[in-house]
Amino acid sequence: MAEKTKKSKASNVLFAVIIIVFLAVVIGLVSIDSILKSAIQTAIKKQLNVDASAAKVNLNIISGTVRISDLKIGNPPGYQFERILETKSIMVKTSIGSLLSDPIEIEQIKIDGIAVTLEQKGLSSNLNDILKSMPEKPKTEKDGKSVHISSVDINDISVTAKLLPIPGKSDAVTLKIASLHLSNIGGEKSSLSDNVKKIFTEIANAIATEGKNILPSDMVGPIQENVAKSLESVGEAGKQLTEEAEKGVKDATKALKGLFEKKE
Repeated sequence: MAEKTKKSKASNVLFAVIIIVFLAVVIGLVSIDSILKSAIQTAIKKQLNVDASAAKVNLNIISGTVRISDLKIGNPPGYQFERILETKSIMVKTSIGSLLSDPIEIEQIKIDGIAVTLEQKGLSSNLNDILKSMPEKPKTEKDGKSVHISSVDINDISVTAKLLPIPGKSDAVTLKIASLHLSNIGGEKSSLSDNVKKIFTEIANAIATEGKNILPSDMVGPIQENVAKSLESVGEAGKQLTEEAEKGVKDATKALKGLFEKKE
């Protein structure tokens, strides 16, 4: 009888240990997801100077993936719409070991379904205002762990441009960008927020390039100018962007002058 009691107690202790371990794992995973979500939202807010929120961030230890659902990036103050950008889903391929190391190595980021609302206001736009407000970090400054991303694949970018009302012309233009591929982003002394800046700037560059012959030059020119400033450290690519930006600004200036010139 005493032996049965001992076995029963041992079973109860083992069961209690299993429950404690299970709860510790569950709580740990919830905590990791919460930490990742906070880090992502904070990095976006810090770099773009606008609000950002994600509905859900989930880490799958077995597959080594982080999935971000319904990421939304807010507009700067003074614009009609609440958000400038929304995504359906983001998949990040990494590993637990990498997340704990420095630098963090990310194999791939895959973003599906980006909806951008581009708004014109006066001589600027919401996209241009965000580009202008992004902080410039000194090369010697290190902000948290370094992050290196091998590849970024962005699929299905939809842009709705809300233009200034002009009689006889549509005040909305739509653009579609099928895909955008980036490689070898970040590295030593490049934080998560630095990589946010790089990816956002490349999306802005793709929008400006695709909309060059569709959107008003006074909207595209300033965007190209600020994209060039953000990417000027990339060498010849930055120089080419600067030349395109200068041309865009000249075209915009010429168009504005035409509005005020008296017609004979």
